[in-house]
Amino acid sequence: MKKIKPIWVVLFLIIAPIAAYLIYFGLTIGEVALPGGYRLTLRDDSLPPRNIEDLSKEELEKRQAQLQQRFKELELKVKQPQVALPFQQVNFDLNGIWYGPGTLSYQIIQNGTSIAIQEMNPSYGIAAIGTGEIQGESIIINYQTVYNTEGIANLNPAPDGRALEGVFRDTYSGYTTKVTLNR
Repeated sequence: MKKIKPIWVVLFLIIAPIAAYLIYFGLTIGEVALPGGYRLTLRDDSLPPRNIEDLSKEELEKRQAQLQQRFKELELKVKQPQVALPFQQVNFDLNGIWYGPGTLSYQIIQNGTSIAIQEMNPSYGIAAIGTGEIQGESIIINYQTVYNTEGIANLNPAPDGRALEGVFRDTYSGYTTKVTLNR
């Protein structure tokens, strides 16, 4: 009988719980190389396409119609009358069109501390929608993309009120993008 080397036991005790955790929460490991030429590969083929170009025209239109309907609902919700306490007063107005990297634009609707946002790509149309809250000088937005993924944006207004700076973090991939939006 072949004796198991201690290194394999240690590797198994480290890798197995991590792999189980990732599989349970639907995350993907591309490929991990192990000593001895072994490879551990975990993938989930049910994940949605990540490029708009990968979607059929019909699927893109369907997803954008869903996002547009959801944005209308978010807009109505944001426009509901709010009771603001003195410490919740907001000293800036985000309403309007903001311009991001490349040719992306963002429509922001604000009512007190509540906001709704819609990202537009001139080549493809609606790319994402979201809703959020202004907390002091921070704007926290939960968003959904046309790719059927979700994320969290954390933005801060510039002192002159003409720019928003921060990050978008895709909870699907963990990828973080620094962004600056301008009026």
